[in-house]
Amino acid sequence: MSSVMEAPGAASHRYDPIVRWLPVALGLLVMYIPTYQHMWMMYWHNEDNAHGPLIVAVAVWLMWRRREVLQEPPQHVKPLLGGLLIAFALICYVIGRSQSFAQPDAFSQIPLLLGLLLVLQGERAFRALLFPVAFLALSVSLPRTLLDFVLIPLKQYVSAIVEQVLYWAGYPIGRSGVVLNIGSYQLLIADACSGLNSMVALACVGLLYVYIARPPRFAHAVLLLALALPIAMVANILRVLTLVLVTYHWGDSAGHAFHDYAGYAEIVFAFGAFFILDTLLRRVFRNEQRPPIPAASLRQ
Repeated sequence: MSSVMEAPGAASHRYDPIVRWLPVALGLLVMYIPTYQHMWMMYWHNEDNAHGPLIVAVAVWLMWRRREVLQEPPQHVKPLLGGLLIAFALICYVIGRSQSFAQPDAFSQIPLLLGLLLVLQGERAFRALLFPVAFLALSVSLPRTLLDFVLIPLKQYVSAIVEQVLYWAGYPIGRSGVVLNIGSYQLLIADACSGLNSMVALACVGLLYVYIARPPRFAHAVLLLALALPIAMVANILRVLTLVLVTYHWGDSAGHAFHDYAGYAEIVFAFGAFFILDTLLRRVFRNEQRPPIPAASLRQ
């Protein structure tokens, strides 16, 4: 008889997390579906920001992997800190939505989710989901006015390096800003050739890889993340260098035909170099952790 009486209570306790989080999930959907539609129409449909939907999908998957922390009873809730985060998020949301300013609107979901975790679930859930929620920040596209501050120096940097390398190799090359003149050909370093896309992509993969793979040494993770951007930059410089040489030796049509393939080669090189670096670092740190050979065995 007692077992029959306990079953309904156990069932209600088991479904309590769903009852608690379902209204929150529905409210977030109502708030942010228009935000995602705006981001898609304004930014994500362009090549420069095509990674945005993928970042959101990965963040949702990471949260789903740690969903067990949302099914536990609340522990060490922080209503004051969580309330401050929620208030800040709502201010960003209202400003972004009322002014049709996509960036604060999209960014507001991050402090809002973190605040809700602190208020409703507590510190353990906050720590477990901090990275997946913060990962959403990479999906927030910069406005064009701010993006130009990054793109213009990058394009000038890439064009200057390519010019110097080919000049040292004896090629008839000159540069005017971001325009390279080699032989009878003139090549413009466009936004896609700045390297920003590959840097963002490799940075995202690097962060995700370090979070999932959990390198055994902190220095290993730091070096991987620190060298991700230089690797992406080198890959992009090699891409532009190859395009210039193909155009110079085989003509403009060959350069245009090779353009798309060069982009794929850049991705393969960047990601290959990143994982080769990870393998080398694992060997280095594994060798450092090997215990010294006892002196007695050496004498034998």
